[in-house]
Amino acid sequence: MMIAERFTKEAREAVKAAVRDAERVHAGEVGVEYLLLALLDAPVLAGFDLPREELEAAFRDYRRKGGLTKADAEALRGLGIDVDQVIDSVEQSLGSGVLRPGPRRRWFGLPLEPAFKKTLENLLREARDLGHSYLGNEHIVLALLQSKGIVAEVLNERGVTYGEIRKRAASARAR
Repeated sequence: MMIAERFTKEAREAVKAAVRDAERVHAGEVGVEYLLLALLDAPVLAGFDLPREELEAAFRDYRRKGGLTKADAEALRGLGIDVDQVIDSVEQSLGSGVLRPGPRRRWFGLPLEPAFKKTLENLLREARDLGHSYLGNEHIVLALLQSKGIVAEVLNERGVTYGEIRKRAASARAR
């Protein structure tokens, strides 16, 4: 069976929605944050407080900071570097949003950022480890949580943990 055939209809739709959302906002590439936003209504995330507007604001701030997570900013703060102050200064000199990655040249379609590609690889591993023969939204969320980037940080801050989603994914199989 081909990998694409193993994706559930819902998981396929989530990936397509992520690409559409990135295109809609003229993003330079499809980032993992678009994948999470496409999954907000997935049953595996039911019961968690994940307001779209709040998440979108966190992701905008992340992009504004050139991809630095809160943990990165904290580490720099420990070295006496105030990231927000540096960014404000740079933006005053060079313009708003100057640190955000810009669109890359492409022939057609929107490229996937490396973290997005890695998430797709990791969801295969998650499904296999759970003994599932399909690739579903629960595997995507597990793969997102497995990474150490902004999506995992944002989810963990809101109580969405790898352990909890893994329990839900395992019980989904039992049903």
